Amino acid sequence: MTRYQAGENLPYFCTITILDWTPVFIDARYIDPVIESLSFCRAKKGLQLFAYVVMPNHLHLIAAADDLHAMMRDFKRFTSRTIHDLLVADRRETVLAWLESAAQRARRQRGEFSFWEDGFHPQEISSHPVLQQKLRYLHENPVRKNLVATPEDWWYSSAGWYAGRTHICMEMDSLDL
Repeated sequence: MTRYQAGENLPYFCTITILDWTPVFIDARYIDPVIESLSFCRAKKGLQLFAYVVMPNHLHLIAAADDLHAMMRDFKRFTSRTIHDLLVADRRETVLAWLESAAQRARRQRGEFSFWEDGFHPQEISSHPVLQQKLRYLHENPVRKNLVATPEDWWYSSAGWYAGRTHICMEMDSLDL
């Protein structure tokens, strides 16, 4: 059993954080694998993705899957390897050293690269008011951090999809609001 459990096919608000809150997602090159992996999981692995936002050092999702824990484990493993390879190719030694130091402080075993904090902290969305609160929180995150003026302006978010825009980063699954 894991520390955080998610039931089958219920929507959950999830938070996935880069080790030590390191701001790696300040360059689209490192965000693209996250978007591509989420899109792949939607298309091929049964992930229902209802909302998301990618912030400089973490991401939030509202998602459901038959086995959300396994889905998130595989997502994190794949994106960790892919982003590591990009950081190495881009010679981002400072970022790599910072993440290695953070992994050591977290007492992780040496060997495999660590990119994400442990877990994904699923919170069951049990009612319509909770869903609305989580959607607002998720979509307004870039505004609260002064990254954009309105939620729809943040490219790496489902806010544009919810606003009816057609030029968006990624399609969402419909969720009764």
